[in-house]
Amino acid sequence: MEIEVENRRENKLLEREEIEFIVKYEGATPPRHKIKEALKNHLNLSGYIVIHKIQPFFGMMQARVYAKVYPSEAVARQVEEEYILKRNARKAGEAKQQQEAAAEEKEEKQKEGEGGEE
Repeated sequence: MEIEVENRRENKLLEREEIEFIVKYEGATPPRHKIKEALKNHLNLSGYIVIHKIQPFFGMMQARVYAKVYPSEAVARQVEEEYILKRNARKAGEAKQQQEAAAEEKEEKQKEGEGGEE
């Protein structure tokens, strides 16, 4: 995964650094936690990273990403919306477990529907 920083500015009022960058990748769009790790390693960042938006380019294996870096998670919780923090808190394993649980529920409902018709 390759990162090209387009814009980087410090927002002293909200105690954060705002970074806009292009991420180049192979295959599917990478999940937020992998982009966070790549950004942290590329720019040697310390602090709490919040990915606000990932916008893939059509037909290309690139995406424009908007991230915010806070000095601590407590500062991020004061400023950021709750849905953004939830979106960033998810891990790959949790997301897969949620998808599997939803698929199992769907299968059970289908079996119950078939059993009632006989």
